[in-house]
Amino acid sequence: MLKLKRILITIIAACSMNTAFADSCIMITPANITKVDCANNNIVGFHVLSTLMNEKRSLIVTSISDGETSFAVHMKNRKCDYKATVHNGKLKIKGDNTIKVLPVDLPPELNSVEDSK
Repeated sequence: MLKLKRILITIIAACSMNTAFADSCIMITPANITKVDCANNNIVGFHVLSTLMNEKRSLIVTSISDGETSFAVHMKNRKCDYKATVHNGKLKIKGDNTIKVLPVDLPPELNSVEDSK
């Protein structure tokens, strides 16, 4: 059942992604997200996903422009700090291991088509 939820979340996230961004990540939290603070919103963008039961345990982080920033994900009784680096449209997130960070990339077949244009 848990795998089915994760697959469903990934499909929903992929459908709701802004295709103008080159790289994104999904962060899956153990508790509901109450707030996301970011030092510079011009580098990365955040979209909290809500389920039908109003659980907010998934966060899409998208790259906007090259640079480096820090952000914090607030949950009910916890705050997790992260550092996001965007270089040539590729997003890298480093920080607390409490939240699972899953990259959302285009398949290699589509990347090679875009590179040839």
